[in-house]
Amino acid sequence: MSDKIKIFVCTKGKKCPKKGSEGVCTAFESAVAELGCGDTVSVKGSKCLDLCKKGPVVVTMPDKIRYGRVSEGDAKEIVSNLVNGGKPVERLRIKKKD
Repeated sequence: MSDKIKIFVCTKGKKCPKKGSEGVCTAFESAVAELGCGDTVSVKGSKCLDLCKKGPVVVTMPDKIRYGRVSEGDAKEIVSNLVNGGKPVERLRIKKKD
C-alpha cells in the first residue's frame, strides 16, 4: 500500500465515548508505537461515524473497513493485520447489511 493507513476511532459521538472509545483510541496509538509503524499508520479520534449501536466504532482508510464493538484488546490485532497485508479482522467487521 502506497497510501498512508489511517485509523479513525469515534471519540466525539454520543455513545462511543460512553463505551470506552477514548481508551480504544489510546490502545491504537500504543499498538502503532509498539509495532513501529508510525511512518505508515496514523490514528485519529473522529466525530460520530453514524454506527452508534455498534460502538466503539473504528474505520480504517484507504480500505474503508468498518469495525464495531472494538475493545482496547483488539487494537494490536487490527493494526498488525493492516500493516501485514490488510486482511480485515472478520469477527469485528461491520458488513454493509449490519
